[in-house]
This record gives sequence, structure tokens and C-alpha cells, in this order.
Amino acid sequence: MPSGPENLAKAAKQNNSTLIHISTDYVFGGELDIEKDYKEEDEKDPVTVYGITKLQGEEQIKKNTDQYYIFRTAWLYGEGANFVRTMIKLGQEKDEINVVADQHGSPTYAKDLANIIAEAIEKQIPYGVYHATNQGYTTWYDFTKAIFEYTGILCKVNPVTTEEYIKIMKITQAKRPKNSQLSKEKLLAQNIAIPKWEDALKRYLKEEGKM
Repeated sequence: MPSGPENLAKAAKQNNSTLIHISTDYVFGGELDIEKDYKEEDEKDPVTVYGITKLQGEEQIKKNTDQYYIFRTAWLYGEGANFVRTMIKLGQEKDEINVVADQHGSPTYAKDLANIIAEAIEKQIPYGVYHATNQGYTTWYDFTKAIFEYTGILCKVNPVTTEEYIKIMKITQAKRPKNSQLSKEKLLAQNIAIPKWEDALKRYLKEEGKM
């Protein structure tokens, strides 16, 4: 049975249109040394059903059209339920919380992702796969500390490993990548503006009325 991305790619080709597809860091295994980041062409090794299906979608697009942009992103927040809003709520309700400190990535403001995509289209950069997150890397723990610092929340944040968090919360979850760090060098080489994650967070919190 044809997949959604396959159908979209075929339709785009038939209409001589450009397909824009959002993908994910989960196409990688997430076990890369944290001193490194993933480049677009690095070996793919998804370990979850989500990652496997997203990679299959990418492959179907490449197979069925030449006019495409695939933007891999990660750690998104914006409208609706998201990590930032959840941490603010918890920080206001509790004296201390436990946050995972061994997963590394780039918190990414959805508006910045949209702007990156719009600029790429406007500049007509070469078709292909690009990594699109905010600049800089951090952990969920340090991200939470920044959220509390910028909003004046005094809740204590305890760093824990992924395994410790699962035990403390008594939950089961699909495997999460330890390394979600995506290199933006390919977009930067096309002179695409990519804001730092700290600046993006401050803008978001101001728009939310939290700063």
C-alpha cells in the first residue's frame, strides 16, 4: 500500500511542484558521541517504529520526485501542549522536579522552524535534505533550568538519567535518542538565519507573557 509521503511525492512530480516534508532526528540511532552532531548524510539507524516510518517516508519522497525539501527537526515547542508550558506548570506547583540530563539536542521554537523553511524557499536553495533546529545544544535538564531562570521560577531541578527517570515515574516509553544533535552547517552554508535556542526561548516566553 502506498504511503502518504509517496502519494504526495508522486502528486508533486505530476504537477511540477515542490514538496516540503518535515522529518525527525529519530531517523538516527541517537548513540553518536555527544561531542559530535549528526550530518544529513550520516548513517541512519532508527530504533523506534516512529523513526523507521519517518525514514521510510523520506526514502519514498526521494524515489518519486526530485523537487523536494526534507527538513529534519527536533525538540519542538510552540502552540498547544509542549515541554516549556509543562515545565512552567510543574515549576509553579512543586518545590522540586526531576528532569532527564543525559539526552542532548536543540530546543526548537516552531516559529523559527517556519521562518527557516520560508527563507530556504525564498532563496531557492538546492533541493535536498536539511537539518533545521535552533542553534546550540543542551539537555532537557539545562533547558528546564533556563526556563526557570528566565521566568523567575524558584523550583529546584534535579538531574537524572533516562533510566532513573523511568524508574522514578514508574512508566514505560519508547527508546529516546541520547544524541539528537543535528548539524546545521548545510543550511548555514546557504546563508539561512538560524537563531540560538536561548534567544528563541526568551522570545517565546515573552510572547507567552512569562517574562
